[in-house]
Amino acid sequence: MGHGLRGMASALVLCGCACALVSSVPAPALALELSGGVSVGGLQVGIEPRLAVSPFAGWLWRSEGDFRLEVHNMLSIVPGAGVGVYDRTAVTLGYATKTSTVSLGPSLAIDSMPVCGAVICDRVVGVAPGGRAQSDWYFAEPLGLSTSIHVDWAGGSSRVLPGSLVVMVTTGPIWRFEVKSR
Repeated sequence: MGHGLRGMASALVLCGCACALVSSVPAPALALELSGGVSVGGLQVGIEPRLAVSPFAGWLWRSEGDFRLEVHNMLSIVPGAGVGVYDRTAVTLGYATKTSTVSLGPSLAIDSMPVCGAVICDRVVGVAPGGRAQSDWYFAEPLGLSTSIHVDWAGGSSRVLPGSLVVMVTTGPIWRFEVKSR
């Protein structure tokens, strides 16, 4: 097993441990909240930035106090000569107020997209562990604005993916719906 595969396996184990730790926080859920929207942003893969249109959905459990546990999925469609897809799922721990939320946590991405390096272009297909941060601001309940940053480690050695990093920043509208438990 090469160094790249060992590094990726270690990152996956760390992501799994972080998810297990976050999900074991003992707090009764007071509300289930669903959110979704469509973001537009930039995706940096290889040497050229690309535009991505990204529908997303999130499920969160709000407990006593202002802390929350969230499962979030974002599917990015990367248009161009060869259409690409980048699907990320994250488990995050966040802090929420009445009009804003901030969350951070590990993620796992599955991708298939054309990428150009300094010398060649090729299609990159794989699985990448990483991290995700998101900030939501609700200015007209239930409508708000969401901004997220994803950094994923694609691993291995590649002439078309120098540094093995995939970075994405998106912004767009978000809608949330709350179901309170009794």
